[in-house]
Amino acid sequence: MPVPRPYDPAFAVRVVELARGGLLPPEIAVELAASLADFSAWEAAHPDFNVALADAQTAAWAWWNTQAREAISTNKTFRSALWAKVMAQNFGRSANLPSRRTDKAAARPVVLARVNIPDNGRKRRTRSNGTSR
Repeated sequence: MPVPRPYDPAFAVRVVELARGGLLPPEIAVELAASLADFSAWEAAHPDFNVALADAQTAAWAWWNTQAREAISTNKTFRSALWAKVMAQNFGRSANLPSRRTDKAAARPVVLARVNIPDNGRKRRTRSNGTSR
């Protein structure tokens, strides 16, 4: 495992400043001439840097949300699909998007009541495979 670069306490302040401009951790690492592995090591060894990364995440998330709000309020062109993809990729689905269930068993609807509709005397339509709809 590589040895992390030396930590400077000024990094904690700089991380939050950069995130206020919408930069995300990989971009911030490049600005600080560090790697994400350095960030992980510094985060584990320095509680102030750990707090700064959490604050930076909040600041970046706020910047990205501001972009959407300002575009809507000023009627500027806004590529919402691209924005949603960026938000989902960088901040997780819980950022602003409804979660999607991938478990098929959990996705089955719960049946609360069954209703028996009486026959109205008309012939039922059938599918091409012979089953009724």
